[in-house]
Amino acid sequence: QSSEDERMRHHKQLGIPEAHTVLLNLGRVGTEENLGELIELLAIALSHKPNLTLLIVGDGPARADLEALSVKLGVADHVIFTGMVDPSEVHKYYQLGDIFVSASTSETQDLTYIEAAANGLPLLCRKDPCLDDVLVEGKNGFEYEADDAFCELLDTILQNPQWCQTAGMQSSQIASAFDKTVFAEKIEDVYEAVLA
Repeated sequence: QSSEDERMRHHKQLGIPEAHTVLLNLGRVGTEENLGELIELLAIALSHKPNLTLLIVGDGPARADLEALSVKLGVADHVIFTGMVDPSEVHKYYQLGDIFVSASTSETQDLTYIEAAANGLPLLCRKDPCLDDVLVEGKNGFEYEADDAFCELLDTILQNPQWCQTAGMQSSQIASAFDKTVFAEKIEDVYEAVLA
């Protein structure tokens, strides 16, 4: 767990303004991740919530197009691309976020969602079956299907700091069900049941 001083220092290094809410996405920067949608939604949200930064952690073939899109939409000052980060540093980037956001509907595994939850982040993600066990609607996050729903839900989250705190704790609790020790115990239970 990073200290608040470390977190603020890291914010400064990346050029994140102090008063900004950080919307975090972490993973491969490919077209299948639908990050263009997040940049477009950010542009809409910024029209009435100017203190937002979208932090895109990772790299991939879509990065140049996404950088061009953020310039075209006039939001380049609010989008930060970190590029590839060392796997041992990934947890520090999760801790820079205030809300984990995703527009992907092509996930085959829900690892980044689980990691975000384990780091105590509320989730705001496009509706996807892979979220069924990770995101509990209204408890640790929200799923959206339409652009206006994203903006409304983002407003709801930003206007309720107490909910954010509780949702972060709920996220950690939900993610603990995916802990490798818990997973191993569940597998062991299945084997024992089969043997019995």
